[in-house]
Order: sequence, then structure tokens, then C-alpha cells
Amino acid sequence: MRPRAQSAHGRRFGTLAGLYDDVRPRYPDAAIDLVPTGWKDTAVCDLGAGTGILSRALLDRGSQVIAVDPDEAALEKNPARTLIGSAEDTGLPAECVDVVTVGQAWHWFDEAVAATEIARILKPAGHLLILINQLDVRTEWVLRVSRIIHAGDVYRPAYRPSPAGFSLVDHGLIPFTTPTTVEGIIDLARTRSYWLRSNEATRERVKSNLHDYFSSEHPDHGELDLPYMCLAYVLKSHD
Repeated sequence: MRPRAQSAHGRRFGTLAGLYDDVRPRYPDAAIDLVPTGWKDTAVCDLGAGTGILSRALLDRGSQVIAVDPDEAALEKNPARTLIGSAEDTGLPAECVDVVTVGQAWHWFDEAVAATEIARILKPAGHLLILINQLDVRTEWVLRVSRIIHAGDVYRPAYRPSPAGFSLVDHGLIPFTTPTTVEGIIDLARTRSYWLRSNEATRERVKSNLHDYFSSEHPDHGELDLPYMCLAYVLKSHD
């Protein structure tokens, strides 16, 4: 997908901002706290911040957060100070933050342009934290569900982000689970880009396929523990 078209898909989540905020998983403490400098009184740009799932966690740690996103509807739910902008053009002054965080948004960016912009707004030797929550497709039934909802979650153990001007200094994989139901998984599907760009017939097929799968393979299902993994990467800007 071309960067411009990819970015356009990434700006559509505000149409379901409330649902997105309810059903998308939070980030594990162990992933957030990989940043070596700590968070209290740290100036942070939460880039692609959306409804504020990561912004809230940073505010709770005492950070001074500016949440940047092109989706005004999503930012309305974000409790941090907000700014309409993009990874490629944040609208922030140079060398104004200690850390840039990116939760669940790196794949929407034009990486080369975004890396230049992130390096510009970071103070010298600042850090970039990239967090990616994925369905844990190492679990067979989760892989099946991810295919039904076209989640696109593919685990690549060797993957490391490598934007120009940055060096990877730490990374981790943190498994966790969230409680949900089949209807909750349907709501999760509704927040995925595949659903947002599909017609009603396709959406009904996804719902039907999920109900059929759980009725045949897990007939006693009620509340489920949905396995996830958080992929966390800490990078440092070159001096």
C-alpha cells in the first residue's frame, strides 16, 4: 500500500473512537517501562496517539504528554494535551521532547519521513519507544480468529524497526491476555482497518464466520482469555 493510502486508512478509527478505546488492549507495564530514563516529569510526544490508550498510561506515570494524531475525532477522547498533526509533520518545535512513543501506529507511517521528523523533535540522545500489541497467533485458535477477522497480525521473530538516525538499544516480547467474549471479538473486528473499509455484506460474513467457528470448535465458550503479545522496541537517536 502506498504511504498516502496507508495513512488515509490509519485516520479512520475516530469513526468508532469509543468502541476502539473500550476493546483495544492496554500496553503491559513491562513494555512501557523498557525506556531506561523513567517517565516522571519526562516530556513525551505520543505520536499516533488516537484515543489515548498509551497516553493515559504515560500521564499516570507523571509524564508531560503531548498527543499528536491526524484524527480529530479520536483525539477528543485523549486526556493529554493534544495537537492535530502526523508522524511526518507533527507541528512541534525542534528538540522539545525527551521521548517519542508510538503505540499501534508505526505501520501507518512513511518510515523515512517520520524518522526525520521524530529525530527533529527529540532532544539530543532522546528515545523512541515503539509498542505493537498483536494477537498471539502462536496459539492455534487465535491464529484462526485472526484470519477470520483479517487482522493481519503475523509474528515475525526477527523483525526489528530500523529507522535511519536511530539505534535499537532494547526490545522485548511480553505475553498477556485480556478477558472477552465472542461478541467482544466481533467488536474488536469492527475496529480493524479491514472492517472499516469493507461493505456490509463482508462485515456480516465476518460476524457469521466467527459465530460458526466458536459454535463448532468451542461450543461451551463464554468468557474467553484472548492471548496477546506486546512487541516493544526502544531506540535512541544518534547524537
